[in-house]
Amino acid sequence: MASSRVLIPMLHFYPDHPSGSARLAYDEARFLSGRGHEVWVIAQDASRSKPECEAVDGLKVLRYPTPSYGLFDPRRVQGHQSRTKTLLEHHLKSPVRLVHGHSLLNYEGARELFGPSARMVYSVHSPVALEMLARRGEGSLLSRVHASLGSRLTHLLERKSLEESHSVIADSQYTRTLLGQLHGAWAKEKTKVIPGWVDPDHFKIAPDRQILKAKLGWPREVPVFFTLRRLVPRMGIDLLLRSLREVHDQGLDFRLVIGGEGPLRPKLEALTKTLGLSDRVRFLGLVPEGDLPALYAAADAFLLPSTVLECFGLIVLESLACGRPVLATPVGAIPEVLGRFEPAWIAEEATATALARRIAGFLKGELPAHPPEKLREGVIRHYSRERVLEELTAEALGTREAHPVLPAASAGGGR
Repeated sequence: MASSRVLIPMLHFYPDHPSGSARLAYDEARFLSGRGHEVWVIAQDASRSKPECEAVDGLKVLRYPTPSYGLFDPRRVQGHQSRTKTLLEHHLKSPVRLVHGHSLLNYEGARELFGPSARMVYSVHSPVALEMLARRGEGSLLSRVHASLGSRLTHLLERKSLEESHSVIADSQYTRTLLGQLHGAWAKEKTKVIPGWVDPDHFKIAPDRQILKAKLGWPREVPVFFTLRRLVPRMGIDLLLRSLREVHDQGLDFRLVIGGEGPLRPKLEALTKTLGLSDRVRFLGLVPEGDLPALYAAADAFLLPSTVLECFGLIVLESLACGRPVLATPVGAIPEVLGRFEPAWIAEEATATALARRIAGFLKGELPAHPPEKLREGVIRHYSRERVLEELTAEALGTREAHPVLPAASAGGGR
């Protein structure tokens, strides 16, 4: 296929501000660039210090400062769209064949500008209204009120984007179903499921986990769990700590390493102390991307205690690609993804006691175990980056055959 000019609106440029959706958008941009397309990306700059326009990793990167308005200033709703349009009008004057948005507000700005002439594709990583409502407990009363009001406005904007896009993509059947519940059966029917992916060259099985544990300063004689979460309420770290107190009360020994930052860190550290787990739990803070494979590969298991709205879960794939099991709550798309490998690793419900039963069962050797190589093989077979990106970019460009990337997981889980 001849090369095309492509625009990818994303929440943040991944090297500036890592996140799951930013990772997927960035990988897609680089994949298309590697195939000879001229790829532009546009994102907000939360630091308000990055260049407005520069070339990075073969991409033409546009950034606008994150709008700074008062909580109830009506301009907040249009701030991203207007800044997106202004930036694009200044720097990108040539026609664009494809706009593939990974973030609603700047996608809407690009759609207003290029919608009449370009193919418009929107990837829903999480329904925006539910995402905003899930954040209500993360701030002051005023910010919670704003989240409730903002969720209504962005819900309407999301519906408009779904209606007017040529194609809609979701990471999971769970997200596709949510879109149908929120917007109507037509939205579910319009949405194609193309999952997230993992780079198997980056996430690998450790040749010797004991040596790796020693390099990390982890005990070798005690099971060590790892989790990687933004420290906000819906990620469930408080639930995890309470579950580990129950595990400890059964006389079982362990260590937990928590990667990630967020506003709840002081409260979570205080809770760790209150629960008497300070000698068993370590907070790492923000973990550089290059350090993640070693942390996954060294851990005895990864713990995923989400309480709401886990619309895919790239961290599940990353851990499994390193050959390590994942113990998780049955939230969102977790059963859809992890259930393919081992449904017995998923708790019955998202409670501390239910998760404690899974963790205790793992420590006692009561849960099914699978060879690391088998876990990795399953990830590569279903979720390898090259394979899924071929499907995703073909759908975005309008050249994909009408078939799903993955068959539905069976009730008993497939391997």
